Amino acid sequence: MNTPNELFSTAKGYSLQCDVTSKVILHFGDLTASFKIRDFLNFRRAVNQIDIQSKLFDLSDESDYEFVEAPQLNLSHKLTLCETIQFRELVNGTFFAIELNSLLHELLYTEQELV
Repeated sequence: MNTPNELFSTAKGYSLQCDVTSKVILHFGDLTASFKIRDFLNFRRAVNQIDIQSKLFDLSDESDYEFVEAPQLNLSHKLTLCETIQFRELVNGTFFAIELNSLLHELLYTEQELV
């Protein structure tokens, strides 16, 4: 039995990697989203393009919320500004874990070839 491996977690959510489906699964509050790796990278780029600093100084009601969207998953979720910051931390932590795992795998694979 192959179970998903936890990649990253915060107080507000966690992410998993499923080796069977080759997908990254994000859990954040009532939001659960499953991404192919390429879709996750595009989604991360979109999340990081949210201009949080300008929203902090914008006093309009519209800047209190952000819609996080992944059209390929038919996903649209409304987050408060605070949740957006926490969600970004989860997404970027997940990305870091994927990059670290990839680097370690590459190093170990290369080491085995040399032995």
